[in-house]
Amino acid sequence: MKQVLLIDDSNIFRDYIRSKFESRHVALSIGVGMLDSISKMRSMVPELIIIDFLSAKAFLFDILESKRTDPNAKDIPVILLAQKIEKKDIARLAEYGVRKIIPKPLRIDQLFSMVSPILGVEFDIDNTPCILEARVNDNIIFIELAQGLNREKIDLLKYRIKELIDLYGLTLPKILMMMTDLSLSFIDAPNLEHLMNSILYDQGVRNRNIKILTLDPFVRDFINGSKEYADIQIVTDLSKAIDSLLKDVNPTDDSPTVISERILSMDKTREEDSSSLQMRFKSELESLKASAREIRIAVVDDDIVIRTVLGKTFQSIQANVDQFESGEAFVPAGLSGKYDLVFLDLMMPGMNGFEVLQNMRQNGIATPIIVLSAISQREAVLKVLSAGVKSYMIKPLKPDAILKKAIEVLQANL
Repeated sequence: MKQVLLIDDSNIFRDYIRSKFESRHVALSIGVGMLDSISKMRSMVPELIIIDFLSAKAFLFDILESKRTDPNAKDIPVILLAQKIEKKDIARLAEYGVRKIIPKPLRIDQLFSMVSPILGVEFDIDNTPCILEARVNDNIIFIELAQGLNREKIDLLKYRIKELIDLYGLTLPKILMMMTDLSLSFIDAPNLEHLMNSILYDQGVRNRNIKILTLDPFVRDFINGSKEYADIQIVTDLSKAIDSLLKDVNPTDDSPTVISERILSMDKTREEDSSSLQMRFKSELESLKASAREIRIAVVDDDIVIRTVLGKTFQSIQANVDQFESGEAFVPAGLSGKYDLVFLDLMMPGMNGFEVLQNMRQNGIATPIIVLSAISQREAVLKVLSAGVKSYMIKPLKPDAILKKAIEVLQANL
């Protein structure tokens, strides 16, 4: 059996690529840290090594040096995944013979077009145009689907949902699927079923906590006509859907049912107390800390207290933080595209957050933005979604919540 060594911190990518490789009888091993990665490279002598640049940057050249000096490993091809690489690092990589570099966000078809000839294995890859993103806001998982149904992205979605559930400790996750611009037919039924099964993949997800925002009659008939999707609600009004998901459990609800559901959702396979959830967060935080020096963050808020909280939070993990007290001050720097993440206040004097967003969109800047808002939940969701932003936070802000949101957004940028 052919073997591949993967050095990458992303659980989503690891789980997805493992399932893809195993479907073609290719074994995948994960390298964790320098010593483990070098040990597995020497003992396995895999046919291919795939390395995420950011995950392995601290020890990347130690691995490559060990590979170059090992007669059994020196000729193993390396594929590097990288969001950005400095010129000096590109030059060093060339010295070690690393010339296959795939930019991130990652295109799955591009990756497997490189992998296939190396392994001599053909992979079936769905190239259907598709935008599929998942975010958590106010403990609701927002899923946005546009253009089409792509099986590769749908496969990734189930791991993404599980990652978000674990990161935020969502016992009974609520999901809003927004697919307003899709027009599907019976030909799409297998992929639509695959999508629904991916959403329901995590055992904590309950049908009655899922709402699908769509105007498509085929989607409505498909969901309403399938027993396995009973209690999933089709909605056509975003405002009403959000109102329903944000409301507290109705006191008139059947309490025994609610209580038993909460208990059943915490069975042995997902039994976690607050300490184990905290340990998972700490693990994700360590990964963020390892790459923090390479991350540039902008904080745009007229409130000095908010700027200070965000600044100190990210400085504590040694990330690079620039603070701006107005939209006007931020825009020239924001248009440079040098930031990996932006925290943006909506309500500021002068140029407000919405005007900043519009300015960046008009100039083709796709930097991930987390909106900060002091307005009510429902108003925030509607305003933010209408402005095309996927993530927001309600003030006041807490350091742990800030870091979790940063982890969520940065990890999504595959």
